[in-house]
Amino acid sequence: MVFSSTYDAFVPSNYTQFFSLGIQPHYVPFNTLNASFIPDLAQQASFTYAKRFTPPTVFLHCLRVFYFGLAMLYNGFPSQTPGVAQISFNELSSRFYHAAVLHDIAWSSDPIVTADPAHGMTFEMQGAFMSYAHLHLTAPAYTAEQVGDIAESITLHTSTWAGGNSSATQILLAIAVDFDAVGYDAFGPGSLDFLVNRTTVAEIEAQFPRGDLAAEIIQIMEKQFEEKPNSLLSHFPGGPEGFYEVLRVPPIVD
Repeated sequence: MVFSSTYDAFVPSNYTQFFSLGIQPHYVPFNTLNASFIPDLAQQASFTYAKRFTPPTVFLHCLRVFYFGLAMLYNGFPSQTPGVAQISFNELSSRFYHAAVLHDIAWSSDPIVTADPAHGMTFEMQGAFMSYAHLHLTAPAYTAEQVGDIAESITLHTSTWAGGNSSATQILLAIAVDFDAVGYDAFGPGSLDFLVNRTTVAEIEAQFPRGDLAAEIIQIMEKQFEEKPNSLLSHFPGGPEGFYEVLRVPPIVD
């Protein structure tokens, strides 16, 4: 498999429908993924901004999410479907990079973040608002559609849908986040075995170790659920306890 020059800009939101479109777990070395994307100044600015505020263990999660998404693009993400608008690899990987590194920025305890006017919102929406403002400041050449896709993808990354369409950016972010948080058993035993090759996963995890991610997420989300019982993630099947129960503690590939 190789990276396509373009990908479907919109794909089914329903995971079952999306997964039927043909992603395969071929091995792709981390070095190949890493060489495919060289951050420009705007992307470097998002990296710096996210690293400043995102808890360190969570920031490594954000970086794993990006590389898991790249592996999906390498291994059969829908492309050149007749009648479906296309987005170039360069454009999609750029949008996805911003969304991946910025998506958990609202989990920060930094006073700048907790004093942000959007702090009363569910963390996904605060992250989107902060990212929207950041991108307009640091990437003024980006169009409203580019910034909107990134911000909307961050807003929706913990939400699932029975029908409709998602942007390529949004589905990559949502699935890669789920995969890193839960692993191959995200939707039942072995349900994501086809998604990313295990050797590729091991190489990504070696670059960005998991640490005690599950404990840190639980600590952050316990506070969020207490302060905002109607947060978007409260709709996870089984509620907060259901979410805590499925979080992956050891590396995805032991």
